Amino acid sequence: MVNANNPSHYKIIIGGLFVTLFGVFLKQIIYHSLVIDLIGWALTFLGAIISIVGVMRILKD
Repeated sequence: MVNANNPSHYKIIIGGLFVTLFGVFLKQIIYHSLVIDLIGWALTFLGAIISIVGVMRILKD
């Protein structure tokens, strides 16, 4: 049985947080570029999903 305090769970959450923040900063730094804006949105949602997966792993244990 895996403990909920396992550091790997929190590494996943922190990694998702960094991906989300990078997506948000990418959208804010480069204006008026549809491609960069779409990449920023994709990174934002991908990071959020990664963080949610980490939280669900903690709740499962």
